[in-house]
Amino acid sequence: MPKLEKMSSEEHVNISKKMFYGGFAFLPLLWLVNFLYFFRTSREATAPKALKKYIYLSLGGCMVWFVLLTTWYGLFVNRRSAWGQTADRITVVIPKGL
Repeated sequence: MPKLEKMSSEEHVNISKKMFYGGFAFLPLLWLVNFLYFFRTSREATAPKALKKYIYLSLGGCMVWFVLLTTWYGLFVNRRSAWGQTADRITVVIPKGL
């Protein structure tokens, strides 16, 4: 990505918007990158409100994904044996070679 200092405010908003909508394609890491990449820029006094909106929505989306994935992981690890065949079907087991 180009240096932030060389881009205009409109370009900041445009890139942040694209990264925000890209995160809806099951890419929560893109939301985190969007937040981290534009955080300093959004703290400036001249930062557009749209930029702040997109980076904080990206942070919120990333946090929601994190909570959902860790909840699913906790449930799966603790209840896998009780689920029987259903859990076996959704588990990926890589067979060991000879």
